[in-house]
Amino acid sequence: MRLKLIACEVFVREIAYFISKTSNIVDVEFLEKGLHEKSEVLRAKLQERIDAAKITGKTPYDAVVLAYGLCGNSAEGLMAGELPLVTARVHDCAGFLLGSNKRFMEYFKDNLSQPFTFAGYMERGDSMYREGETMKLYGTQGTYDEFVKMYGEENAKFIMESLSPGKHNEAIVYIETEVTKHLGFDNKTKEYAEKEKIKYIEYKADLSLMQDLVDGKWEDKERFLVVKPGQTVKACYDEFVIKAV
Repeated sequence: MRLKLIACEVFVREIAYFISKTSNIVDVEFLEKGLHEKSEVLRAKLQERIDAAKITGKTPYDAVVLAYGLCGNSAEGLMAGELPLVTARVHDCAGFLLGSNKRFMEYFKDNLSQPFTFAGYMERGDSMYREGETMKLYGTQGTYDEFVKMYGEENAKFIMESLSPGKHNEAIVYIETEVTKHLGFDNKTKEYAEKEKIKYIEYKADLSLMQDLVDGKWEDKERFLVVKPGQTVKACYDEFVIKAV
């Protein structure tokens, strides 16, 4: 297959590694870090690249693949053009690095706004870590009444507790990958945690989601969404994160 891959630049090292190993021909374009902060900006840039990929022409492709998650609702409303559009069912880069939304929820369920970082994020731009974007993640401004309508009273109480002021600043999570462990960003994060007198937590990445994305192994519907030409990505705010409509 020949794929058009659009990815956030925080994944440059990992994506380059998997492209070097795959039998597919992959043309990759990296977009700058931080575009998710304004979802309409990232959405417009992604749609522009999706629309530019064609079945025929100088560079024909079999599919467009995104190394992005829902990313603060930036993927909401993306439409597949002439080609199938493939994306992972994760909320953001933490889920991508951990291998699935399920694993992300296992690690972050008690603190959905937990700041996290990793080598690719730290070496791109000035910001050292990424704050959780739970309000955008849930598709709401984060009021208790909105959460009750969406998830019920008991779940709403749990979510509000997870978002309690100050709680997310008690620790920082570093996600280490085999591709980047030689760079020493784990030590820099530990130094930061010591300086700020907060807890340092380290998780090992599972890059199988990224590898399967590049290799074209999209059969697992719990991990990947394949959007057919003319269909649109819609956030569904459950364990599947997104769906095609």
